[in-house]
Amino acid sequence: PDTQSCLPMIERLLAAVSQEVNLGLLTLGVSASLGVTFFPQMDDVDADQLLRQADQAMNQAKIAGKGRYHIFDAQQDRTVRGHHEGLDRIRQALRAGEFELHYQPKVNMRSGQVMGAEALIRWNHPEKGLLLPAAFLPLVENHPLSIEVGEWVMRDALRQMDVWRSTGLRLPVSFNVGARQLQQPDFVERMRRSLAGHPSLRPHDLQIEVIETSALEDLALVSEVIETCREIGVSFALDDFGAGYSSLTYLKRL
Repeated sequence: PDTQSCLPMIERLLAAVSQEVNLGLLTLGVSASLGVTFFPQMDDVDADQLLRQADQAMNQAKIAGKGRYHIFDAQQDRTVRGHHEGLDRIRQALRAGEFELHYQPKVNMRSGQVMGAEALIRWNHPEKGLLLPAAFLPLVENHPLSIEVGEWVMRDALRQMDVWRSTGLRLPVSFNVGARQLQQPDFVERMRRSLAGHPSLRPHDLQIEVIETSALEDLALVSEVIETCREIGVSFALDDFGAGYSSLTYLKRL
């Protein structure tokens, strides 16, 4: 009737397997790792899939230690598979050029003058239409793919600044950089190379926005990166200040 009902039988199986056998002067013993899955399930599954699920559960039991069992979690598996499929789809979108940057103007409310713009990523999804960052960026958070997305944002922002510059418009642009990208050892060097590819742009026309919680993950490293970028001419802004720790001491240090 339910998963728990099978546990006494599983434990009896493991106990039976672990019993020692005497063979002459020898005492022989083995232990087992047991993987379990159930049928029917919410999804349609065939015999081969059931065997793979049980095998996957058995491997989890082995990882946990000898003489154990593990029950396959179909819901968790769906979640994990969905996450991996989402990451693969974002990789495809990067290759297919489905991402684009929208630019939100920064306006001096006293004079009405446009002082710059913030680059905001959007996914022009072929089936779902225009997606906001909340629909896909959480998938890549804390994943190496977030670095690829961040690199693309920087490259495309510089490209657009160059296009505007060629028409006589010099507009400072800011863009967000995530914690993982910011903490890459070669972050500053990669930014130098990107800027070198656009010699008509001035470094101080570029501003990097860092979310407060990202900056606090490794304060010493982020402070060093900010200082090095400031020497180049690139400025920083602290985004979403007050949503995290909100220490004025940290703000002063940054």
